[in-house]
Amino acid sequence: MKALILALTALALMACLPAAVASEERGSTIKDIPQPVLEAVHEVFQKVYPAATELEYEEESVDGKIAYEVQFKDKGKKFELLYSADGALIETEEEIRISKLPKVVVKSIKKEHPHAKLKEAEQILNPDGTVRAYEVEFSDSKKAFELEIDPSGVILKTVTEE
Repeated sequence: MKALILALTALALMACLPAAVASEERGSTIKDIPQPVLEAVHEVFQKVYPAATELEYEEESVDGKIAYEVQFKDKGKKFELLYSADGALIETEEEIRISKLPKVVVKSIKKEHPHAKLKEAEQILNPDGTVRAYEVEFSDSKKAFELEIDPSGVILKTVTEE
């Protein structure tokens, strides 16, 4: 009976979310995703994101362990959920308006990059819903950057994009 429920869950995800596509990075399709991750995604989508569209999966490495990122849109907003292989939620990235960034975060960016033109922002949430950090994309002169900044304005990570 459990196998039947799991199979129906996978079929329901494929039917309800037809935009599931292969990841360019790791070649993951819904068939490659472990059952505990599919079950967790199905449950959260039914409860929290019933209007989700444009679902994509990617396999990635987090601290040397395999994890699965589920990217989607819900009510026009972009989201990324990161799960461990056993189906435990690691973090959620939620697109936010730049105007919603804390002033201390914007001040920190402007201090390090005075000519920064902010383009996109996401808040990174712990499994309990608390904000762990912000991810901000911006350009500064001729370069593009992505910063990860904690809520107090400390820059945790800088990636220069070409």
